[in-house]
Amino acid sequence: DMELSDAWGLAGIPLITALVQVLKPWVTDERWWPVVAIALGLALNVGIALAQASDLPTAVVLGVVVGLAAAGLYNSQKTIRGT
Repeated sequence: DMELSDAWGLAGIPLITALVQVLKPWVTDERWWPVVAIALGLALNVGIALAQASDLPTAVVLGVVVGLAAAGLYNSQKTIRGT
């Protein structure tokens, strides 16, 4: 059963992808971009969980999933564009 905080966390995937794009001038090594995406996913979902007094362990897992999804979304569009 999905709670509203889970839906908000999943909606953060495009936001995290955009934030990683914004941070690229400061994070120049491409190997760190997925780590940044996971950290942002964790921060977003844990923040939502704390604000709504939701289940913290679920928020941590969802944060990792959202970060990995955002990293995969970026990687997919990069492959499609051929760059």
